Amino acid sequence: MTGRTRLRLAAAALAAAAFAPAAPAHALTVVTWNLFQYPSYAVTARQPSFRTVVGALGADVIVAQELTSAAGVDSFLANVLNVVEPGQWASTAYFEVQGGSFPEGMAFFYKPSKVSVTFASTFPVAAGRSVMFARVTPVGYTALAGTFRIYSVHLKAGGPATSDSATRRLEATTIRSTLNNVPAGTNFLLAGDFNFYGAYEGGYVRLTESQPDNDGRCKDPLDLPGTWHANPGYAIHHTQSPCVSGCGSFSGGGMDDRFDMILTSMNMQDLEGVDLWPSAGYYAFGNDGAHYNNAIDGGGFNLVVPLNVATALRGASDHLPVVMVVQLAPKIAAASRVDFGTVIVGATAEQPFEVANGATAPADELNYSFASVPAGFTAPGGAFTAPVAIPGNHVLGMSTASVGAKSGTLTLSTDAPDSLSKPVQLLGTVVAHAAPSLDSLVVALDDTLDFGTHAAGEFPDLDARVHNAGWNALQARLSVTGATISGGDGRFSIVGGFTPALVAGAAATWSVRFDDAGAAPDTTYEATLEFATADEPLPGATSLAPLTVRLLATTTPLTNDAPTAPGVPSVLRFLPPRPNPATREATFAFDLPRPAEVALEIFDLAGRRVATLAGGEWGAGRHSRVWRVTDDDGARLGAGLYFARFTAGGHRAIERLVVLP
Repeated sequence: MTGRTRLRLAAAALAAAAFAPAAPAHALTVVTWNLFQYPSYAVTARQPSFRTVVGALGADVIVAQELTSAAGVDSFLANVLNVVEPGQWASTAYFEVQGGSFPEGMAFFYKPSKVSVTFASTFPVAAGRSVMFARVTPVGYTALAGTFRIYSVHLKAGGPATSDSATRRLEATTIRSTLNNVPAGTNFLLAGDFNFYGAYEGGYVRLTESQPDNDGRCKDPLDLPGTWHANPGYAIHHTQSPCVSGCGSFSGGGMDDRFDMILTSMNMQDLEGVDLWPSAGYYAFGNDGAHYNNAIDGGGFNLVVPLNVATALRGASDHLPVVMVVQLAPKIAAASRVDFGTVIVGATAEQPFEVANGATAPADELNYSFASVPAGFTAPGGAFTAPVAIPGNHVLGMSTASVGAKSGTLTLSTDAPDSLSKPVQLLGTVVAHAAPSLDSLVVALDDTLDFGTHAAGEFPDLDARVHNAGWNALQARLSVTGATISGGDGRFSIVGGFTPALVAGAAATWSVRFDDAGAAPDTTYEATLEFATADEPLPGATSLAPLTVRLLATTTPLTNDAPTAPGVPSVLRFLPPRPNPATREATFAFDLPRPAEVALEIFDLAGRRVATLAGGEWGAGRHSRVWRVTDDDGARLGAGLYFARFTAGGHRAIERLVVLP
């Protein structure tokens, strides 16, 4: 091999790398291929070559010319495509485009897992073969802007500056007129065997020139000026003939003509939406540029495909397949609902929001913006771009200045043809802080729990209740996180130990016990019970005011020298209600050894005060009050568990009462 030859082959290798890249794994690959009189000519001998080529081609759609019968469609489908890739291929019907002694037809073969092909038909062309066409819809798309049409052509063969060239010009004129009638912005490919010898040919000029109506104007992905035929400068783009001699019915002569090509609508080369993949997505399959005027496997090598594939290209057809990788339109992939959850007033409420391009690569980048943002929410301004596999990450916000349930619809504006407008439901709830209290009706941060005066062994357990004052669905629950008792000689304790609680509408209750074992007589013990409180753990939660309960317990003296008036009790007592359980009424009795301020109140299970049976100054003696299971307004109360709280002279006692239906 001479040094000049080596340099030529090295240059060809670089060109081949640029013009014949491997298609991406998920690319939508469209191939046009003149199958040369299939199956009329030597079909049995050629089928193994077709299978070898198809195995390396990576096609998703094959636009086939020079089929000679409907049986040929079935044969190519069953004996070539579905042998190489079993069960993956389907086809349109056979469409005859030329009758007479030399019938010729066309068909589209495609993978249903990648595309659907619909509305297949033909239209007649003056002085030539009809044109077959169909709509191709990539899987996952519905809008027309995400689809494209394919028109398959086979123009008159014959040299330039001849009547055959004039016929091609007439054919191209009919085709261009038909294409001009498509709706503006239609994506289309014009693919097939054009038999053009150069960019100067009238038919090529007619298809690509600017006219008053340019809806059907075609664009050549290569835009090669001048003569293509027998031009070594364009060797990398030639498609005929992969055989040089001993070619049977093939024309032979080696690689020196660019007859086969795929032209596009102007908008399929504008880098937007459905488009020619800009990263060298167009090439003559197997052409390495190193076999000008030679067989595609001449010299026993090929720089872009394995040698057995190059040999199969020579044996399969008189034409190389031409490959176009189609970039798909973008698809938006984003959540349709964003829930900010429940937060406390004044908190920072934010949620991450990802906008991805859900199209399969290669696909156009997704352009989008947050076009409409509902009141009470925030979203970033400006325009954004999301290439495939590189999502846009944003932060959405919700105002927490006021309490209430928030909702609205965020609208994204996109260039995804199936989702030009993407609605996103936004919702969240802003609640008020919890309100710790020792009273059910008003906020009370301190209170007294008086065990009264008793002899040893007679002190009852008393309940300390913590409320979330005014609680409703738009208020945080109160978290009671701790309880400490100090003082009282260590005699006060919470029965069973402290257990944290979340307080909503019903009070949380802890029983407190006074241990009188060994207590000094005639002594008042005093301690402090403090509850630590906070908002429930939500965004914006904070520590809240502690609740302080004064604990008192007084032991009786060993002797009582003071005389007691006849009929006057010697000890302050609050007796259990009778009957218990009750149905219609219950009697509460209490003994006062001396005059005292008295309060006798009824509370329900939620800790709400429902009735007051006694209040004010009461004299010494035995007293009783009848409760007829009504509230202070006389309304009948329901069955359930109630609590009677008795307070007198610093003494507090609580009794339970069950009311039956």
